[in-house]
Amino acid sequence: MSTHNPETQSVIQHPAVVAQNIGKDYVLTGADASGGRSFWKQKRARTVDALRGVTFVVQKGESIGIIGRNGSGKSTLLRVIAGSEAPTSGTIHVSCQPTLLGVAPALQSWLTGEQNAYLGLLALGMSPDEARDTVPKIIEWAELGEAATRPMATYSSGMGSKLSFAISTSVRPEVLLVDEALSTGDSAFGAKAHKRMESLLQDAGNVFLVSHILDTVKENCDRTIWIHRGDMIADGHTDEVVQRYQEFSNLFRDGAEAKAIELLRQVRATLPDITIQPVKG
Repeated sequence: MSTHNPETQSVIQHPAVVAQNIGKDYVLTGADASGGRSFWKQKRARTVDALRGVTFVVQKGESIGIIGRNGSGKSTLLRVIAGSEAPTSGTIHVSCQPTLLGVAPALQSWLTGEQNAYLGLLALGMSPDEARDTVPKIIEWAELGEAATRPMATYSSGMGSKLSFAISTSVRPEVLLVDEALSTGDSAFGAKAHKRMESLLQDAGNVFLVSHILDTVKENCDRTIWIHRGDMIADGHTDEVVQRYQEFSNLFRDGAEAKAIELLRQVRATLPDITIQPVKG
């Protein structure tokens, strides 16, 4: 696989993820499409471009931060990479099946904690034998004790969050997609959960991390992609991209929208025009 622009050309022998001109559209109807206007008006559909022309190549071993304001398309991009949503246009190639964290496993209230853990592990791709061996470790780590044999309906929200987090972070994927911070229950549990998450990030072959906490992105990712309203604005070293994003955010916060938009234009103008070509042999 080679990436090419008029100035540089590089060859990546074993890319982990290749996204070529990815676009993703959603069709909205009813109140969402009318902007919340009168219920009695005729329903009209409108198309929202969640992603437009997103292109990048990720080498094996890279950790990628994805930043941008709410509604920029960050989570949509993760779902496209994960394969849970198909792009409207363009192509996405992934070296292996990614694991998407950030959406809690579908825990069933009438099942016990142990049963939910077992089914959750199967859903994450574990074999039945692996899942059976891992369930006791999950129960111990989530500190459920005898509650593990009770239905989830008897759990507090904190207990449910701990179990959900423990299940979600029990796999060691080659390509890990993390959408914001996972809920981990009470604050006393936070340090323990953070340590487990750090271990997961270190063990994964590739990480795509969506977060509004820029220090988390800087700590875990060498490279960062900035998306704004579906468009790629920047793709480069994390410190540089985060700095420009912070400048934009500060301008926007201070009401200097015209300057913020001009900064967007300037930064995006430096984004390389990449085309992707397969390398024979």
